[in-house]
Amino acid sequence: MSIYFKQPATREDFIKLVRELDLKPPVIVKPNWGTSVCFTEAEIIDWTLEAIDGDAIVVESYGWARTEEALRTGRLGSKKRGYLRGSDEWFLRHSGVDKVLEKHGVEYLNITEENWAGRTVDAEEIRTQVESKHEPVMRDELYGVIPEKLYELRHRDLLSLSKAKLWQDDIGVSLTIKNLFGMIPNPSRMRYHGKGHVDLHINIIDIFKIYDSIFNIKGVVEAIKTASIHDAEARKTRIIPNPRFVAVSEHPLELDAACALIMGIEPSKNMYLTRAAEILGDWGDEVTLLKDAGIRILG
Repeated sequence: MSIYFKQPATREDFIKLVRELDLKPPVIVKPNWGTSVCFTEAEIIDWTLEAIDGDAIVVESYGWARTEEALRTGRLGSKKRGYLRGSDEWFLRHSGVDKVLEKHGVEYLNITEENWAGRTVDAEEIRTQVESKHEPVMRDELYGVIPEKLYELRHRDLLSLSKAKLWQDDIGVSLTIKNLFGMIPNPSRMRYHGKGHVDLHINIIDIFKIYDSIFNIKGVVEAIKTASIHDAEARKTRIIPNPRFVAVSEHPLELDAACALIMGIEPSKNMYLTRAAEILGDWGDEVTLLKDAGIRILG
């Protein structure tokens, strides 16, 4: 399978393309809920769960940028546990995701809570699986972050349901591979950036290859209702309304490289995409497909 895409995309188009991924329930769905400014909307979750048409579990970690305060003031919220729990409940209500989960009878698993409670798989067991497929990770503690409840679904499909985001900083672009960075359970992941963000690309790929060693990762890049451009220097996010774009692939790196191109990022010059290529194998000629199709996400 290569890359399937559509613009302008309707609800029916989205569901049809997600079904092209041939997801086998139960499916782990990782949305992009990194912030309360631009995130995977309830409607998109609804369509995704309809496309899966079977058992699923939605997973995310706590984040101090996914708060009412961040939405109202642009500033990050507190890292205190009570505040983060309250903010998570607020987000589910504010976004309408709570009603979608109830509609489909789907569980939401917060991986930060699972880690705080110690409900995680033995790190050495994970290390053995990862290092049989990839080189060791830089930070050993990442081997110990896999929730037991997810590990029960090992070898199943994990859908990285990413939002198209452009960052004017060291990240460059946030798509399906970067979306798995949110599976690091720490509400603040700044220590995984390193001084001057020197370690960011390494840790993005390290958490991806951990999950890649245990699950079958497939990807969606969507900008149906919104996409965003974030200026890190100005600390401001600009929302792009209604791009009506979706692309899917069984190969996250190929998908991300193609989508990066149409967002104005040369993948061979992006640090975490080039590192991903070193680990996962280079992307092929398919990456030019979207660029040549005249697709535009960011206006």
